[in-house]
Amino acid sequence: MKPGKAPGLDGITAGMLRKAWPILAEEITKLFKDCMKDATFPQEWKDANLVVIPKPGKADMSSPKSYRPVSLLPTLAKALETLIIQDLVRETNLDNYSPQHGFVPGRSTVTAMKAVYDWTGASKSRHVVGVFLDITGAFDNVGWHPMLKRLDELGASVRTLRMVGHYLNGRTASLTLQGERYSRTIERGCPQGSQLGPTLWKVAMTGLDDIKMDASATAVLYADDIALLVGAARPQTAFTRIEGYLQKMLTWAKEYELRFSPTKTQMMSIKGGLKPGYDVGFGTDPAASRIMSSATVKYLGVYLDPRCSFWEHVKALKSKSEGLYGRLRRMTSANWGMGRLAAKIIYEAVYLPRITYAAEIWAEGGCGLKKSINALCSMQRAPLLAITSCYRTASTNCLSAVAGVLPLDLEVRRVALKRRHRNGTIDSQQYEDGVQGLVAEWQIRYDELDKGEWTKIMIPDLARRCKLPLKMDHYTAQFLTGHGDFNAKLHGFKLVRSANCACGNGAETVRHVLLACTRTRAYREDLITVMREEQVSWPPEKGAFLSTRRTYEALRKFSRKCMTNRTDR
Repeated sequence: MKPGKAPGLDGITAGMLRKAWPILAEEITKLFKDCMKDATFPQEWKDANLVVIPKPGKADMSSPKSYRPVSLLPTLAKALETLIIQDLVRETNLDNYSPQHGFVPGRSTVTAMKAVYDWTGASKSRHVVGVFLDITGAFDNVGWHPMLKRLDELGASVRTLRMVGHYLNGRTASLTLQGERYSRTIERGCPQGSQLGPTLWKVAMTGLDDIKMDASATAVLYADDIALLVGAARPQTAFTRIEGYLQKMLTWAKEYELRFSPTKTQMMSIKGGLKPGYDVGFGTDPAASRIMSSATVKYLGVYLDPRCSFWEHVKALKSKSEGLYGRLRRMTSANWGMGRLAAKIIYEAVYLPRITYAAEIWAEGGCGLKKSINALCSMQRAPLLAITSCYRTASTNCLSAVAGVLPLDLEVRRVALKRRHRNGTIDSQQYEDGVQGLVAEWQIRYDELDKGEWTKIMIPDLARRCKLPLKMDHYTAQFLTGHGDFNAKLHGFKLVRSANCACGNGAETVRHVLLACTRTRAYREDLITVMREEQVSWPPEKGAFLSTRRTYEALRKFSRKCMTNRTDR
């Protein structure tokens, strides 16, 4: 457990226990051994401290539904729970229950989504229809008696059954509001915030294993998310089979005191090309609620579609991405606001993980359409502007080169490769070859686009740029892109009357200031001196300023002096 994680009512954190462990180790160890031997769970550790957190985006803060309750349990209680879990899993072989992907080592939402597509691809049926079920308040409402009964059926020992029963009995939740403390006895559900809760939920879900399915159907489980996949030669046959399996699932839900939500349950044709418009009953009862079909479904955070184009998913990502970096960008200009290093850290640590979630599933299809590539590159502009301090007039083609980061569609594909390497699907050499291929693809795209011609002179080789950890600033960015405080550029936007340079020798372009302007001659001489010391010719060839760290730093120094020591404005 993390040292600073919020404690329960006793106020004892994991960090405090670690520091006091040399003194308390013997007593705590004896306490835990006695608890496990006697199959008892201390009553003082059964009271959860309830804290409510506002849900983001909720307009009516007077509604209880606008808040998310979080249960804080004693740290020692959670430590004892881990011992119960070890015994329970060992006795029941629970982690080897194949349909379940939640709370299982080595499995995740990604393996669940992959299982859906793998089974569909292997199915010999002409049509495969997926039903994605929603259980109302699953963790909070599951019954304890059927859970304990199932645990017995799975082979748990008498002592473990007694321990789990004692753990559940007499639990309370306490909430403090305006100085008043309110408590309520808990009589159902998996304890929120606990270590044992997810394991108990897995026990309940094994009850679905009693529903015998033939080769034309399967269920994929992730925590309380159930994906029912049914195949058939004809759609109507698939619909009939779905209703039969749903009826059996209703029986399971009733036994465990759970309820499905037909209105939140989704259905989609995964294979066979059925267009939305059909529906099925939630069970075999003619009066049962109907489940309506749709073109896409949101499953475990990813929008799935029959063609695996993932266009709806990319659109959803674009909408979400405008939130984080849109707000940051409004607090940042080219030469003030959030620092470039901070922007890069946020991009790599917050932004990219959100965008590349489940990239292994959607990268191939989602980065294959031209409109998807354009959408991904468009949503990357805001973070690139913050990272580089470039002016907004610079093209996205320039920005990614200056920042030294892959265009977002290629980055998604790189992350997918990295995760395949991590899980052993490809080896290190295949990963390196794949990344080199992505950089080569980027280079072709970079060269072929008719934008950023000056940047292509300054940064012609993208592979080399990515290997150089270049410091970036507002002044250097102007000389790398050509978009900046130059009369020729400003005149193009009708911001100044003339494009000419104050030196009287023609238009004030970035090339002119760098290579010819008499007003920057002294700064240029310093730059030339460094270039020659580094054995780089002058006038500079393409990419000359990236030859060495020293030549680049000389360019940075030149850029700052040129742009800050101006007398004309």
